Amino acid sequence: MRSESDSGQTDPFSGPWGASLQRVRDESDNETVRKVLEDGVIDDAEQAQIESDMTKCMADLGYEWTYIDKGDGGEAVNSTERTRNATGQESNQAKEKCGRSTGFDPLLELARQIRNNPEHKNPSEPIFDCLQRKGLIDRSITFDEYWNSIKSGDMSLRDKLFERYEDPSSLDYDPQQAQTFQQCAAASRQ
Repeated sequence: MRSESDSGQTDPFSGPWGASLQRVRDESDNETVRKVLEDGVIDDAEQAQIESDMTKCMADLGYEWTYIDKGDGGEAVNSTERTRNATGQESNQAKEKCGRSTGFDPLLELARQIRNNPEHKNPSEPIFDCLQRKGLIDRSITFDEYWNSIKSGDMSLRDKLFERYEDPSSLDYDPQQAQTFQQCAAASRQ
């Protein structure tokens, strides 16, 4: 969703991913990246062009490169006759060089993240929400309190909340609740 600025023009960097898109655009010295992100969107045609450019760049360096996105990204690099004796380090260097020059690295990863999480929610929120719905976390604890303790490295709140579901040696351990805890964690990854 885009909002209108004071001048009446649509702000291409509003919405859940706006700040991330703008940061990648502003921090990039790659003209392709800057051009693709000027409208605040990475559309299907732009993604296809970037993949094509990456394939061509890798071919020019002697590699057969394929991008297979099954939701979590993925790629395959195979040597051609010209690069058969190349080391893994050399093929990684070629991939990094092409990834930077074509804009593939920042743009396709960002597009994948947007597609998989359009609302740009913290991936821990669904776990936390499930645990609260199932009564495993007191409703007085907010997600922000939990998340801030995780980010700060202060595991005492997390341990206090979850030790009884994760540690069978805990005096409060309950196998049924532990199973519910695991189900919430697993469901959020689907």
